[in-house]
Amino acid sequence: MASKRQILDEPPSATNDALPRARFDSADERPFPFYQAHFDRAVPRSTLLLRRAAVPLILLFYATQFSTMTLSRFMRVSGEGLDVILPRLIVAACGILFSLLNLRMQRRFGRAGLRRRMLVAAGLAIAGAYFHAAVNLAVFSAFFGFESRSLPFLVTFYLSGQDWLWFYSAISVMLLALTYAADLAERDDEVAALQSLAHVAQIRALRYQLNPHFLFNTLNSVAALIGKRRSGDAERMVESLSDFLRSTLQMDCEKEIELAREIELQSLYLEIEKTRFPVRLQVAIDVPVALRDALVPNLITQPLVENSIKYGVARSSEPVRLEIVAREVDGQLSLRIRDDGGNADGPAPPQGTGTGLRNVSERLGLHFGAAANLTAGPRPGGGFSTEIVMPLRRA
Repeated sequence: MASKRQILDEPPSATNDALPRARFDSADERPFPFYQAHFDRAVPRSTLLLRRAAVPLILLFYATQFSTMTLSRFMRVSGEGLDVILPRLIVAACGILFSLLNLRMQRRFGRAGLRRRMLVAAGLAIAGAYFHAAVNLAVFSAFFGFESRSLPFLVTFYLSGQDWLWFYSAISVMLLALTYAADLAERDDEVAALQSLAHVAQIRALRYQLNPHFLFNTLNSVAALIGKRRSGDAERMVESLSDFLRSTLQMDCEKEIELAREIELQSLYLEIEKTRFPVRLQVAIDVPVALRDALVPNLITQPLVENSIKYGVARSSEPVRLEIVAREVDGQLSLRIRDDGGNADGPAPPQGTGTGLRNVSERLGLHFGAAANLTAGPRPGGGFSTEIVMPLRRA
C-alpha cells in the first residue's frame, strides 16, 4: 500500500506541479410614475454577470484542480490506480460546497467596509483549507486507512491544511473581487437612480412653481374683468382656464412633447388673454411644418408668453404684436417669443420676481445641460425678445 504522502491528495506546491495560471390603465393615472419605474427597475446587466460568474468560476477552479492533480499523480506516482478517483471526487464535492458557503458569507457582508470584508475572506480561506484537510484525511483514511511514515495525525493535519491554504486563499480572493465589484456596480446604479430622481424632482418643482404663477396672473385678469362688469368675458375666461389646466396638469412634467402640441397649448392660453385684451393682443405664430414634430420640454414657452402679455400688452394702450417663431438653426431648434411693445414706455417694471425666465433657464439646463441656452433683452425698435436654443430632437 502506498504511503500517506502517496495516497492523500496534496495541492500543487513549489515542489509539485502548479495549477495552470490560466397596475394602472395609463401612465397619466399612475401617481409618481417615475418613482414606480425606479423601484421596479431591472438589475443592471453588469451586476448580473458579476453575480452569476461566481459559481461557474468555483466549478472551474475545482475541475482544474481535480484534473491537474489526477493527471499529475498518475504520471508521477507509481502504483496510483483508478481507485483514488472516487474519494478524490468526494473531497472535491465537499470543497465545492464549502466554497459556495464562502460565497454566501461574503455576499452577506456586502454592506461592510473593504477592510472587514478582507478579514472575512481571510478567515474563510483558513477555515476552508483546514476543512479540506480534515475531509481529505477522513475520506482517504476511510477508503485506504491512515498511514504516515513518522508524523502524528495532528501534525499531518496541520501540514495538509497549510498545503491547501494557498488554494483556498485564491478562491476567497476571487470571490471577494467578484462580490465587491458586483456591490460597487449596484451602488453606482443606485446613485445614478437617486440622481435621476433628484433631477426629475427638481424639474417637477420648477414646473409646478410655474403653474401657480400662471394661475395667479390669470385670476388677476378674471378679477379685472369682473371689476369692469364684463361678467360674460370673465365667465368665458374661467371656462378657457379650466380647459387649459385640464390639458396641462395631466401631463408628465419631465417628458417632452411635440412642438405642435406646445403651440396648441399656448394658443389656448392666448385665447384666455384675448378675452382680456380683445383689441390690443395680436398674435402671429410661425412654425414650419417640418418642425412640428420637434420635441420640447412641455410648457417651456408658457412663462415667456406670459411676460409679453404682462410687460407688453398690459402696459400699452395700442395694439401689441406678439410673435412665436420656430426655426432650425445649425441643427438646433430656435424658439423666439417677441413683442413690439406697442406704446409701452420704459423698461419692464422691476416688481416681478423673475420666476418665469429663471425657471425656463433652469429647466433647459436640467434637460439639456450646456447644449441649450436662453437669451432675453429689449428689441432695438421697442418691445422685448426672448430666444430659446436647444438640441433639435424629433418624436
